[in-house]
Amino acid sequence: MDGNVTIRDVAALARVSPSTVSRVLNGNHRQHMTPATRDRVHAAIDALRYTPLRSARSLRRQRSHVLAVVLPDISNPFFSLLARGVESIAFGTGCSTMICNSDHSPTKERHYLEILLAEQALGVVYIPTSTPDEEGLKRLARSGARIVVADRVVPGFPSVRADNGGGSRALAEYVLRCGYRRIAYLAGPADVSTARERLEGFRAALDAAGVQPVAIEHGPFTCEAGYDLSTKLARSARVDALVAANDMMALGALRAVEDAGLSVPEHVGVAGFDHAPWTTYLRPQLTTVEVPALQIGEVAAGQLLSEVAEDACLPTRLIEGETCVSRR
Repeated sequence: MDGNVTIRDVAALARVSPSTVSRVLNGNHRQHMTPATRDRVHAAIDALRYTPLRSARSLRRQRSHVLAVVLPDISNPFFSLLARGVESIAFGTGCSTMICNSDHSPTKERHYLEILLAEQALGVVYIPTSTPDEEGLKRLARSGARIVVADRVVPGFPSVRADNGGGSRALAEYVLRCGYRRIAYLAGPADVSTARERLEGFRAALDAAGVQPVAIEHGPFTCEAGYDLSTKLARSARVDALVAANDMMALGALRAVEDAGLSVPEHVGVAGFDHAPWTTYLRPQLTTVEVPALQIGEVAAGQLLSEVAEDACLPTRLIEGETCVSRR
């Protein structure tokens, strides 16, 4: 076969859609695809001698060899892992990775997007601040750069993220099964889509059980915010569990409970979200939800280098840990 084979040729031979071929190429085929379909796609790729990155290599002749990651906080282990996933895919295809840390600042984020436009970055994995720079993204896209949003939702752009709502609901259901009923929720920033999805899952579980949360408090995804929001709540007899929208806030909650002279989980249960690597070494081990941050980065980078990018929602997993235990 000549060198002009496209993803649509592969799809036609395999009797599937181009988006299905893209999911196989990106490794995003573990759910909702039969082994027979996957095997047909691989057979078509072999028969046509299709090179998935041929179009990306052609594009790189005019553009830089850089994949950029624009993220809000490099000190957050979740974003560090996600960036590591992007880097591993980029390096394997001969690209370099540029990390742009916005520090949750729209001004810094806008500055980095302008730099990436001027430098003709090949593609951008974009994790916005609370207010996405949609105009900046559109300018990048018009210039020919490929854009995939990670861990967030921005209308008009493909998004790779975890099942935040389902994971949060599963966590809240576990906390309820343990016997906790006076539950306060540390909800993260109100204007971030990830936090909203996790809050919706939490509310759905409590609503189904006929339980009203004692409090829902919003704040940044930081240890400091978790500590400040939890300090008064931990001293309140009305609260027997603090559930946080991420592990950093949960770490602050653990310290607040300790500073209030109480014990976890004997007096107050604590749960987080993300399953950051350090949570395994806490004693007691944090009850949390595992989010595949590394895989999100890998899938997002793979989509930047493929011909078809589409929304992907990766599964989460409950980690029961030791900071919420049965009280029955």
